Amino acid sequence: MVTGSRMLTKPALQRVLLSTLLLLIASAAIITVSWDSTSGRFYLDSEGHFRSISYFREPSLSLGKIHDTIFNNPYPAAQRPIPTLSFLIENNLIGLTPRSGRIINTLIHCLNIIILFFLCRRLLIHFGQKPQMAERAALLAALLWGLNPFHADTAFYVIQRMTLLSASFYLLGVIAYLHTRESPRSWIWRGALAASFIAGIASKENAALLPLGLLVLEFVLPADRIGGPQARRKRLAWLLGAVLTLPSLGAIALGYNPAQLLQGLLQDSGNRVFTNMERLLTQGRVLMHYLSLLFFPHPDRLTFVLKYPLSHGLLTPITTLLSWGGIALLLIASSLYIRRQPLLWLAIFWFFINHLLESTFIQLEMAFVHRNYLPSVFLFLPIACWLAKQKNQLVTVIPTVIVMVLLLVSWNSRAVVWGDPTRFWEDSVEKAPGSLRAYINLGIIWDIKGEPAKALEIYRQGAKNGYGENSVAWASLYCNMGIASMHLGQYGPAQRYMSKSLGYSSMPGCLVNLAKLYLKLNDPGMAMRAMDELARGWPRHRKLHLMRARAYLAVGQIAAARMELQQELALFPQNREAKNLLQTLNRQ
Repeated sequence: MVTGSRMLTKPALQRVLLSTLLLLIASAAIITVSWDSTSGRFYLDSEGHFRSISYFREPSLSLGKIHDTIFNNPYPAAQRPIPTLSFLIENNLIGLTPRSGRIINTLIHCLNIIILFFLCRRLLIHFGQKPQMAERAALLAALLWGLNPFHADTAFYVIQRMTLLSASFYLLGVIAYLHTRESPRSWIWRGALAASFIAGIASKENAALLPLGLLVLEFVLPADRIGGPQARRKRLAWLLGAVLTLPSLGAIALGYNPAQLLQGLLQDSGNRVFTNMERLLTQGRVLMHYLSLLFFPHPDRLTFVLKYPLSHGLLTPITTLLSWGGIALLLIASSLYIRRQPLLWLAIFWFFINHLLESTFIQLEMAFVHRNYLPSVFLFLPIACWLAKQKNQLVTVIPTVIVMVLLLVSWNSRAVVWGDPTRFWEDSVEKAPGSLRAYINLGIIWDIKGEPAKALEIYRQGAKNGYGENSVAWASLYCNMGIASMHLGQYGPAQRYMSKSLGYSSMPGCLVNLAKLYLKLNDPGMAMRAMDELARGWPRHRKLHLMRARAYLAVGQIAAARMELQQELALFPQNREAKNLLQTLNRQ
């Protein structure tokens, strides 16, 4: 039992230094096996965030740019100050690229492994374990979590630096809290806890669950020797009060009405194909699948894109009932044995309570790998403690080392996939054949490679196999089918596909490509009509004035075309296509 902060003895310091050295060696191994991922590109939200937003197109750093990037940026993922600031600094110093982004993310992950080691070590000492055993178990727990290839996708998905940093501050907050138990009157550690909480939320909103995580932790920890059970009850009361009041206070501080915010979360969203209840029911199967991937992360099972048929009731499909029954069994069984196996209870409850924001009824996308990064930190702690307590260490060390080598091999297999865009989306199509997103992105790659016929075939497979997608996804599929058909010179089918796309959703990209198609068909009037529709919904679209200029040129109105190009460059001065076209007109 911890009685207060004490200086480490020389043997204890040597053990900690040795463990840290082993963690640094493991970190070097992770960086080495991750290197194959650096030859890839940005994907999905990373692509939209870093390629579509002007703030990341040129390296500069100023207070005004920092403010505008965080507070005036329409892209939701850009409104998280700490990761956004890290991206701006990276872009200014070395240029933000997929390689730099993945290397830095991997370094942050390695830092989190070391943080987790010190957290588990201190936590086990609070549970009354001897320091030597606590260090061995903490080292194993940190390595089993950190080397798990299920987390490779989180590190390689550059935009999810927000998840990595949020976890860093969350774990530091837990360490600070454990120090407050040892030194109740220390305002330094209380301040560190508050700072970690704020920094975590500034990285990603799921750090708001820190008070609930601490409540779960305090519930299972034994009473400390300084204040005893009375101090423990007081801490539980304070943490419960924080859990109940901080969400409302935070919403008010950000200018939201808590009641209206809660009502909005409870309402079904028109942008999703599932209701709140359908999402909640499906999440039982999703969570159990997450657990299976964490404990059996074979390369053939790991993928970035996850796809699940909806659960419409507990019996449709029957796996919904089985999954929720399995979750209930885990929670109940671990609670029955909480005194004998407190770490098992902590691992299970920690996993599920840290999924409350992203894996319940709130209408986010159904599943993402990175949602498991923080919830899984204690999953392997009970196993690590069991291994550390074995008398014959040789019997356990050799299989453990073999398992860790296999984890690194599997981690590298994910890096290889991320390093090749074609392989990345082929892997997604193979392992999530119901996802239109995977088919669309794979088809785009083959179209860019100059093989529109192959792209069109992939799109047709997507139209046949895709399910559970919203209207925007279907609109994107048919728009890209139209683009591939246009590249094949099949203008009639191209027009039909694009019209079908616009029937699902009026996408700006489809309107631009429809205008290009009409220009190929020598119908500038229809091209201009498509641009008029674009102007009504997206008056500042990057291609609006450029396409209008091309339509005017098609009918010989050079002065009008020149005016449109000047408007385009006034909005987007770096648009090379508009610059080159205007220079050509000025030379005539």
